[in-house]
Amino acid sequence: FGRGADTRRPGGDRAPQTLMPIRWFLGGLLLLAGAALLVSALWQETTLWKIDRVTLPIPDDLASRYPPTAFERWQAREKNSGKQLTFHVFHFQDERGKKRQTLMPDPGSHAWQKWMELAGFLRDHTEKDALIITWWDNAQRIDFLTGRSTWVRQPPAAAFRASERSLWQQLSGGFSDNSDKLVQLASWLSGDSERALDEIGDMLPEVPIYLLVTSNDLSHADEIEQLSGRKLPLEVRVFPSTGNLHGRISAVQAWAQETGGVYLPQAVPGGIAAWRVTGPADPPLLLRLLPFTYPHRQLPATIRLVYQSPGGKLILYRINHAEKTEPH
Repeated sequence: FGRGADTRRPGGDRAPQTLMPIRWFLGGLLLLAGAALLVSALWQETTLWKIDRVTLPIPDDLASRYPPTAFERWQAREKNSGKQLTFHVFHFQDERGKKRQTLMPDPGSHAWQKWMELAGFLRDHTEKDALIITWWDNAQRIDFLTGRSTWVRQPPAAAFRASERSLWQQLSGGFSDNSDKLVQLASWLSGDSERALDEIGDMLPEVPIYLLVTSNDLSHADEIEQLSGRKLPLEVRVFPSTGNLHGRISAVQAWAQETGGVYLPQAVPGGIAAWRVTGPADPPLLLRLLPFTYPHRQLPATIRLVYQSPGGKLILYRINHAEKTEPH
């Protein structure tokens, strides 16, 4: 990340790379589940993108609130280097006839199945007037799959570095002219847990409020930092695939122990991306709610877990201030 992260490979040699672009690249691999490159590849600071689009048949197992009008595979290629990422995009119209789009995992993948299961839970076990607070890309999927209200669905251009904006403008379906909501969400996710949850309860309408976090939200760390003005106490390192799985796991654990042993591993094409917490004992809201290996994990008093996908990749909380325990 270019923020003090250890760049040594498991064997001890130092990788000749700048880590700042890794977060964005992991966004392609983790968030969108379709990248065709190894995670060791890095993006140039100046990028020009070309996108080739191929129309695909609608998946048979898609269960969505809005019928898709088209389904496409986008192959994005950085013109200078030839590096590529693959995305899957659904197009649809909402109840007012407005054309919309959303990014989804590759149909048939593990990530696709987990999103179908989460959508079913939201439809069956949350109130129709529920408000789901989550990062913009998750919100687009929730809206498409369930029609549940979300806090914000479009990012502002200010969330991205100039070299990335042309691509993300197309991937997100267009930037929002108003950055206030995503800035506020970035502030909540990067701030003190109890204070953030209190502010959510005070600011938002009197409706059932849920908070969705996913392990892939870590790929948006640069966006959250850019909008909030805060540095998340995070470092990431990619451990390439080897024939020795146990050795790779041991290397991840040893690396995590250098800063206290609190980490979250993610399988990515070509290896394991491991995130470790480097800051104080009281982490910001996002890191507190994700399944990091905290030795004594305790949720804030005003929130309760209502759904977690196998492996903890998708986690849904209910915010209920009536359940807050007053100090004696």
